[in-house]
Amino acid sequence: MKILKSTSIAIFLIMITACSRNSSESWVVPDDQNQQISVSIHRYGEKLFSLDTSNLLQELKSIQSEYQVFLGTDFADHDQFMQLYQFVTDTQLIYLNKKTQEVFPDLHSLETEISASFSRFHYFFPNNTLPSVYTYISGMYYEQPVEVNDELMVIALDDYLGSDFELYRKLGLPHYRTLRMTPDYVTIDVMKALYNGGINPQFTQKTLLDRMVGAGKLMVYLDAVLPQVADSLKIGYTSAQWKWMEENKENVWAFLVKNQLFYSSDYDTQTKLIQEAPFTTGFSNESAPRVGIWLGWQIVKAYHENYPEISLNELISNADTQEILQKSGYKP
Repeated sequence: MKILKSTSIAIFLIMITACSRNSSESWVVPDDQNQQISVSIHRYGEKLFSLDTSNLLQELKSIQSEYQVFLGTDFADHDQFMQLYQFVTDTQLIYLNKKTQEVFPDLHSLETEISASFSRFHYFFPNNTLPSVYTYISGMYYEQPVEVNDELMVIALDDYLGSDFELYRKLGLPHYRTLRMTPDYVTIDVMKALYNGGINPQFTQKTLLDRMVGAGKLMVYLDAVLPQVADSLKIGYTSAQWKWMEENKENVWAFLVKNQLFYSSDYDTQTKLIQEAPFTTGFSNESAPRVGIWLGWQIVKAYHENYPEISLNELISNADTQEILQKSGYKP
């Protein structure tokens, strides 16, 4: 991964939907401080499944130097070798690799997106290490499609094959979950993984307000590092859900106030307003899910608009959720 002084990475693939505006205008990166980072993705999955399994040992040795993080340093362990052999000859995994190459025939656009996002991340968090990026076939490990540590990020491309991909349905995944298993969400999940892996301060969250503001900080961080991604994509709303939320935000706010939910410490009550679901329990079946996250986003965003001199890192590190709410002045 290279840091370049020039601005040669000029275009970040625009992700837009007609249903939502963009919230990122206030997070400006000055041109003279924008160190461009060039990301080259190592496509381990494609390489592994292209090997000749009749001569697998020699084939593995030929790619060992580039993919040592996956393959280790030697193949003397027979059990380990057989596990690899069984993996690359598994018919379902072979099919997943085939479909992945159809959806992602090359990774040029993804490299451009991640490069632009990493560049902005580096501006806001210059002391944080950025990892090398690899993709692989996970066997649809959808619970954690992007894994990261200080040096390595691994993206399961077979978790982004489209909301109607037949094997997702066979897994029994609900449609509201598979709606975000599309190529549009790869870079969003990449930047979420960076946040959760090294930025999120992990404050104790006792009340609904704590959880709302904590989620709102993540969303505002996404505003900063993904300036050209539509708001609806960041939160994972359909156009109908986004419209419902805009039209009903006053009612949702009034409901939380009337029932004194902002300071509720009841976990089940909190979860209903924040969890993954087709809609928010307590409202209609046409309601948007995760209304607590949407409102937390607006609170943190309003706070930043009132105090633009506060850096993104300082905002995220502020543990006083009551202060953020009060100083935001937010009320829909």
